Amino acid sequence: MKKVTKVTRQRKPGRYNVYLDDEFALAVDEKILIKYNLFKDTELEDEDLKEIEAAEFEQKAYTKALVYATGRMRSKMQVIIKLKESEIPGAVIAKVIDRLEAANVIDDARFAEEYVRSAIHSGKLGPRGVKTKLQQLGIDKYFIEDALDEYTAEDQIDQLDEKVEKLMIKYHRQSHFMAEQKTKQKLAQLGYDSRLVNQALKAYEASIEEDPDQEWENLDRDASSAANRYRQYEGWEFKKRLKAALFRKGYDLSLVDKWIKEFEQNS
Repeated sequence: MKKVTKVTRQRKPGRYNVYLDDEFALAVDEKILIKYNLFKDTELEDEDLKEIEAAEFEQKAYTKALVYATGRMRSKMQVIIKLKESEIPGAVIAKVIDRLEAANVIDDARFAEEYVRSAIHSGKLGPRGVKTKLQQLGIDKYFIEDALDEYTAEDQIDQLDEKVEKLMIKYHRQSHFMAEQKTKQKLAQLGYDSRLVNQALKAYEASIEEDPDQEWENLDRDASSAANRYRQYEGWEFKKRLKAALFRKGYDLSLVDKWIKEFEQNS
């Protein structure tokens, strides 16, 4: 049996050095100090020391998880991964997670709700995009479904009006058809409803004037580049390759024929 002969406070808040029989024995968290009554003249058996060391190890893991989870809201899976990175045993991690959940430090249902609200506010992801992210963060599918009820079609429409305009401007140097396709593809990747995306595109088209000069300018630039690329071909082979290249870029074939005709006249 050993006796606590001295306890000193470390510079780090909430940490203490414990001396047994006038020799340094271990450093503990304040909670462990109090729980096991590690004050002067307390006597400890070897089994007591083993229990205290195990409790101190768990407390360190808990403190690490607490700091990580309160810096900003984290999912349960994120905390588990963080603890595993520190090579903390699974049994200890399970106890830490139970304590954090009991203290409402981690709450996956609340995490999902706040994540959805943040996504609506930021307008960075549509519902399917949010669902994918939450799945990757280990959130239960029922929590995700409940949280996504808050993400309405009206929220998507508000975001899509702005996003469609920005994307169509971004792709304005491509054929109009290709600009639309890339806009749809990008918004699909972000997880927006395809029906609402199509509605937003139609609304955008109705709000702007058609600009045939822009389409011709884009065609002229892409066709000139393709013609230079296929200059080693002649006749039908040249036309076939040129048409195929411009068709892949989304240009109307009647407009392509017009360009080829002018190209041949000027050659």
